[in-house]
Amino acid sequence: MVFLNSLKLFKSNWVKTLKFFLYYIVVWGICFALILPSFFEFRSVVSNNFASAGIGFFGIFSGNVGINLQSLFEVSVNTALELFSVNLGLAIYGLLVLFVFLPFLINLGKYALSYTLYYYMTSNNEMLFLSAYVKSLKRSLVFAFFKTLYNILFFAVTCSVLYGLAQIPNAFFIEFFMWVVVFVVLTLFFAFEQMTVLGWIPALIVFDCNVFSAFRKGIKAVRRHFGKTLLVAVLHFAVFWALVMIFGVWIFALIIPAMTIVLCVYNMTAFFTSQGMRFYITPNKIMTPKKLEEVDNINKTAFIL
Repeated sequence: MVFLNSLKLFKSNWVKTLKFFLYYIVVWGICFALILPSFFEFRSVVSNNFASAGIGFFGIFSGNVGINLQSLFEVSVNTALELFSVNLGLAIYGLLVLFVFLPFLINLGKYALSYTLYYYMTSNNEMLFLSAYVKSLKRSLVFAFFKTLYNILFFAVTCSVLYGLAQIPNAFFIEFFMWVVVFVVLTLFFAFEQMTVLGWIPALIVFDCNVFSAFRKGIKAVRRHFGKTLLVAVLHFAVFWALVMIFGVWIFALIIPAMTIVLCVYNMTAFFTSQGMRFYITPNKIMTPKKLEEVDNINKTAFIL
């Protein structure tokens, strides 16, 4: 029901999501321009290393999938280390643009999109994306800072686990089970990340609290509908990583902003539902979920039984 309501909310606010998509394109354009010095410095090293390993950017299903994945992880790490030895300054600069500046700006946009959705859901009125961006900037800057730190930590842990899988010496495992394990790990890791941050922005907006309190309130909101929320998160990222494995990294350009928008709308819908808050999903339809106390009492009764 929450997922269906989020689709209806998305349909009612497609103009807002389109503006966020355009913002996404502008941010990527800015970051691409900023990273050009690193790109021209390292492109020959990167292309030569991946070409020598027989790895392209159009999927991993040409040949043995497990062996391709192992080669991809090892070449990625070795190439990163080589870039640091070629030009340490530009390598660090490129990392800062890709993993700090880019996600920081994207998180500012996600907060603004969520704020416009909140305004619509509570009052059935429209707020311009730019107005929401400026109005919420004081709070969104703090959120974007901590969310970017969270993203860096999550990315580091995920990459470490994937590289560890690539070091398993069992040839049978690599050839026949590697791709399955990688797919499951990526799906579960990203589903877990989605579960932990689902209510973070909505709690910040609804309760007007600090980022740490909002994070705790978001976790508590997820617990009220844990099973259904986990299922939706797993399905989202199962489809996402299946498309990436089939079509390659080029699909990122289309699927990442689409996933970001879908999850923003879903997060707001799921949070409002978990809090028992009435909200508009269309101009003529108001959702009235069970009151917060009713949900908690039902969960406690089910636990006792």
